[in-house]
Parts: sequence; C-alpha cells; structure tokens
Amino acid sequence: MSSVLNVERLSVSYAGRGATHAAVNDVSLRIAPGEALGLVGESGSGKSSVALAVLRYLPANAKVEASRLAFEDRELRDLSAGDLRKLRGDRIAAVYQHPGSALNPSMTIGAQISETILRHRPMHRDDAFQRAAHLLGRVRVADPERVLRLYPHELSGGMQQRANIAIAIALDPSLLVMDEPTTALDASVQSEIIAILDDLRREHRTSILLISHDINLIRRSCDQVAVMQAGSVVESGAAAAVFEEPRHAYTRALVAAIPTLHRTKRDGRLAEDAGIDDTPPDALPTVSDRAGARRDIALACHGVRQFFGGQPVLHGIDLEIAAGETFGLIGESGSGKSTLARIVTGLQPPTGGSVELFGRPVAARVEKRRPDERRDVQMVFQSPDRTLNPRQRIGRILGRPLRRLAGLSRHAVAPRVGDLLASVRLPRATAERKPMTLSGGQRQRAAIARAFAGLPRLVVLDEPTSALDVSVQATVLNLLNDLQRRQDTAYLFISHDLRVVRYMADRIGVLYRGRLVETGSSDQIFAGPNHPYTRMLLEAASSEAAATPPASAATAPAANPTGCTFAGRCPLAGAECLEAEPPSREVAPGHRIACWKGGGSGRLTKSPPLGG
Repeated sequence: MSSVLNVERLSVSYAGRGATHAAVNDVSLRIAPGEALGLVGESGSGKSSVALAVLRYLPANAKVEASRLAFEDRELRDLSAGDLRKLRGDRIAAVYQHPGSALNPSMTIGAQISETILRHRPMHRDDAFQRAAHLLGRVRVADPERVLRLYPHELSGGMQQRANIAIAIALDPSLLVMDEPTTALDASVQSEIIAILDDLRREHRTSILLISHDINLIRRSCDQVAVMQAGSVVESGAAAAVFEEPRHAYTRALVAAIPTLHRTKRDGRLAEDAGIDDTPPDALPTVSDRAGARRDIALACHGVRQFFGGQPVLHGIDLEIAAGETFGLIGESGSGKSTLARIVTGLQPPTGGSVELFGRPVAARVEKRRPDERRDVQMVFQSPDRTLNPRQRIGRILGRPLRRLAGLSRHAVAPRVGDLLASVRLPRATAERKPMTLSGGQRQRAAIARAFAGLPRLVVLDEPTSALDVSVQATVLNLLNDLQRRQDTAYLFISHDLRVVRYMADRIGVLYRGRLVETGSSDQIFAGPNHPYTRMLLEAASSEAAATPPASAATAPAANPTGCTFAGRCPLAGAECLEAEPPSREVAPGHRIACWKGGGSGRLTKSPPLGG
C-alpha cells in the first residue's frame, strides 16, 4: 500500500436555489502511512468540503467528481452504507473543532469511549472500560479512572478535546481527520495535542489529515502542506519549505498576516487581504509613547476573589489599567481569565474585593451601576453569536446601544449606524443585513461596532480573534488599534495566543490558577527574567514543539494548599516552595514576579520568521 489516502482531481459543488456553487476544484492529495498532511486556508476555501468528501459526510445537495477517492486502495464511492459505518470509527476517525458539541452531554466519558469500542469489537463491557482508561492515559490525562466517571460539562475544553481524541483512536485507525482541533485551546494544551499526534504517528503509524487556519500548528505538526484558496490548491510541498520560502502570493500574504513573538504594534500594521501595509513603526504609539506624565487609571481591581462551590477561582487579584493602554491577560484554560472579565463588566459579582472605574468604586452587578458606568465598560466576546441577535438586522442591533447608551434620538441613529459600520470597515448597506448573512470576520467587526456604540472608555476583549482566519484576525487587530488610538480606549485583552498578545499589549499579566504570578511590560515579559510558569507558556508557543511538553493545568497535580500553587509542575521547586506562598517581588521597575526563586532568565532565542 503506497498511500493511506489518495485523492485525485476532486471537485465538490453544492446545488442551491437555481444555481450551483463550486466549493472544491480539481484538488489532489496523497498521504503515506504515518504521514501528516496539513490543509491550510481561510474560511470558504474548501478545506472542510475536502474532509467531508473523504469521510463521505457531504449533504444530499453536494455533487462529487474525482478521478480517484481511495482509502487503503479501496474506492470510497463504491462502498455501501453498511461498509461506510464499519469503516468510520474503525479505520477512519475524525476530531472536530468544538469538543463540547462532539460529546454526548448525557453520557459519561467512559460510556462514550467504550461505546465506540463495543460497536466495532467483540469485547466484554468491563474490558472496554479498561481499554477506555488506557486510551485516556495515551492522550495524557491524569487519573483516567476518575475522568471516565465524569460528564463532558465537568471537563475543561482541553480535557474534552483529549476525550474526543481518545474516542477517535480507540480502534487504532489508519487515518485521523482533524478539522480545526486546537482553535480554542491554550498554548500548553496545543503543545500537548501536537505531542499526542507525534506519538500516534510514531507508535501506530497513524496517518493524519490536519485542517487548520493556524499556520504555526501546521508547521509544527505536519510533514506536508497544501494551501487552499477559493477551492483550489495554490501551493503544496514540505511544510517547512512552503512556510519559510512561500512562492505563491496568497501563501506569502497568509504568512505576513501572522503576528510573531518578536513583533509589536510599534513595528507597524499587520498585513491584511490587500497586502502588506507599510505603515511606519511610529504610526501606532503605545501608552509609553504618548504625551503626559501620568494617565488616568481606567480600571483598578483590589483584592478580587471568587469562589465557585467552595473552590477558589481567583485569589486576591490586584491590577491597574491606564486610559489608552492595552493590558494583556494570559494563562491556561481554567486560570480565571474569563471570570475576572465578567467581574470587571459586572456580569458576575466577586466573592470579595472591589472594582474601580476611573477612580470611583462601582457596584458589583451591572444592573446596579449608573448609566454612565454601564456605558463606559463594554465587552467583546470570543463568538459574535453571543452578542448579535440572529433575528434582528445589524442596523437595529447597533441602534439600541446608540439610543440607550449614547442617548441619541431616533432621527440621529441611522447616520450614526452608518458611521459605526464605516469605522469597522463594513459597508453602510450592512445595516440591512442579518448576522447569519455575514462571514465570521464580518460578524466580529459588527460586534466590535456594537461595543463602541456608546463611546466606551474601557473595553474587555475575551478571545476576540481565536476563531478567525489569520488575515481576518489581522484586520480585526489593526482595527482595534485604530479605534484605541482615535478614542484613547483602555483594553483588557484576554487571549491564549501569545503572538497576538505580544503584538497588542502594552503590559501583560500572567494568571495561573487564579493568581497573578507575573506582571510587566510586554517587552519585559517576553525578554525575561520570567516566572517558571511564564517561561513554560513561552516555550510552548515557540516555533518548535517541545519533545516532551510539560503537563497542562488540566493534567497537572492538584495545587499545593499551603505553598506555591505552581510547585507541583515547577522544575525549580524547593522546600520553601512547598511551605508558603511566594510574595510578589519587583525584579525591575514595573516588573513583578511571585516566585521564591526570583524567576529564571527565560529569554527567548531568535526564532525563524514564521514562528517568531
């Protein structure tokens, strides 16, 4: 068998109302045993249609044409429905973007894994559960027997995705199709997923078709890559060669749009669809570049604490954000980033501590805050679908905050809606459209317009670009910087993507299990010295995946109740780390680290152009 998957001249089209839409045009792919091929492209490029054609999951209105569509030398189009059911989950398996939606909420993790095994193998149920525990161990889950008894909602996103991978590899498939498997995962979990894939390829000769818009993920985990644009493969070859020396203009544009760990907004704008913007470095000033001895404090958190079910989530958080400043908040899933965001915006009251906006204490709940306090703080969520009412037109969605927050009359709303849309680079005619008719990037820009409708002074951005294509992400990041410069808005910018945080943030806070373990300017954080946890995040986000990445928070030992919360994962931990929580100490002006060891050097080495 020369190849596990052989796709020759595949074309896919969809029949619509009186028209046919071509999604894939003349695509050819070949994956050898144990090889990983990455399929890269933006939304609408046809990546998922290729995967659905391979899995034979295309809808009834799809038309497939191909010279060959073979798996292990068997033509997939000749298989009956029964043969396909035997093939899926056994020889071919799939892992999708949203782990929560792929798991049955009414079944335990153990029941879901064992169900796949029992459906394809004659085995006793007890043996299937033992096999399920072994599979969870293979995907690096600590205490598999306990996780088997849990339901999906009791797991973090990273743990849910591990469970999905365990189900997918339950029968040692020859081909694993992964469609955006790490989009919502933090850097350390992504690094572990990459290591899991490497183990599968090395130990079981599993072939992988990895679909993603994350070029860094593809570069770190794939041997070969195919770049798709508008349904066609425009460039293919060895992953390292394609991304380090791209030849096609579209590939070059994708690479240019990616932030790196060494690039900040002072270095100029990110390249968008139209090509690289040659804005000079000083065109985007940071807070330290602006005039004025001291700027007003937009947000101050004093000793903010939060408990859920008796479990601590935030431990006495103290931070300040100046007007016009971007404060980046990084940390793994479950570290408390989104909880802090909800407390700042008044969507959730803290268990203890207080929040001040522009020097004045505010009520814990948004309903009890004054109208001007509600206007001053707005939020942009990861998914614009949580912000935009699908039943209303964009004009009405934007008009409501203009009336309620900005106090405009009905006659003044329509022209202002047009101005808002123009400010986020959307046509004024977008006001007449509903969210479902817009692309993901357009919806997110509309959500940003809605947040800025009342001229807020502080905007909380919770993973605003994690689900966007790289060029759309570049457009949104440039837009946010433009709006901030124009209106002097402060940002609390939450993200698991350290490249994005490096580009956007003036200062950064590192949150681990509800504690700020390090704060400092962006340059200080990325140059070091660092807290050991910060250093782990930086290494996980670097271009090259670690051979044996450290356990993520989801699989790490429980936090030490008396000493440093990171001691169980820290390679530097000593006796004093287990006895008492370390104080936060200033290692340089404005740079604080909570570590008994004082932080290591943690300096990043020079990386290749793509990895940053």
